[in-house]
Amino acid sequence: MNQAHTRQPMPNTRERLLCTALDLFSTHGYQSTSLRDLAAQLGVQPGSIYNHIENKQSLLFELMEEAMDDLLDRTRLGLKRINTNQSRLRLFVQAFLTFQSSDPKKLALIDREIINLSSAQRERITMLRQEYAQCLISVINTEVDGANLPTSRMLMLARVIIGMLQSFALYCQDDFKDSPLEVVEELTHIIIGAIVAAKR
Repeated sequence: MNQAHTRQPMPNTRERLLCTALDLFSTHGYQSTSLRDLAAQLGVQPGSIYNHIENKQSLLFELMEEAMDDLLDRTRLGLKRINTNQSRLRLFVQAFLTFQSSDPKKLALIDREIINLSSAQRERITMLRQEYAQCLISVINTEVDGANLPTSRMLMLARVIIGMLQSFALYCQDDFKDSPLEVVEELTHIIIGAIVAAKR
């Protein structure tokens, strides 16, 4: 008796639109990509795109908000499962690199295109970035026998660490031949050193 083959459902037009926009925005830039470009890539009439989105800016915002929500969800879920302090820091690093490797275009979009959002949209993305920094701060506060740093220095430290991870993921990762686990270990070690230095 033959088994029926399970077919993966075809992505709907809206899913295809989001994937295509992510690809074009990250490759050519938001300003250089028109709705006509998106329509041509999708093989649809330009006017039909408005059945799925309000405008191009709302499309960019949706992609960035979804990416930040995904990064936060992955990080928070992982942090709930791990109890030891150093493992929490290692997991934070690993969650970031896993997110980046799953679709590097999302990270590039968040890093580069926030200037093209409205003030209300930028405020929302900034709030999500602050929530992400707070996740790291909660890890730092229990790392290396407690940081006990002033709030301003703690926030600066968190942002510097996140900036380092972003730069490594976007510009440096391909230069290293270490295994993913070795990269996580090395970055975790560097971050612990930064925490210790910040306490001096």
